[in-house]
Amino acid sequence: MFANIVLAVDDYRHSERAAEVVRTLAENTQTVVVVLHVHEIEIGPRGRLRVDDSSEDLAASTITNELRAAGVHADLEIREVNYRDVARGIALAADELDAGLIVVGSRSQSEVAAAPAIGSVSRALLHTSQRPVLVVPSR
Repeated sequence: MFANIVLAVDDYRHSERAAEVVRTLAENTQTVVVVLHVHEIEIGPRGRLRVDDSSEDLAASTITNELRAAGVHADLEIREVNYRDVARGIALAADELDAGLIVVGSRSQSEVAAAPAIGSVSRALLHTSQRPVLVVPSR
């Protein structure tokens, strides 16, 4: 179906369901899944400062290992971008990796169950990427 899928992850609980969807799409195929975590870096007068939580690296590594255990060809890639450009960083990585699909988990859901609200990165990615984006709501 897809030669390459980029699964953009932050923390485990927001990415777990997206990883399940990717596993379903990629298992028993030749699809290569790149689990992508983007470090958010702020550059200020004191140099580079990491904005995100280091536990997110562990989540990306855990998801990569779970996909591999399910028989999916999965690679882990970690990149750094300005904290205001996370969606753009994901889109650029997907372009470089020639992804047929970008999958990202959604952090939140509105009070009206029929109208899911997506996070700012997911929303920005929908407007930034020239590639198909699948936003998967968290549980």
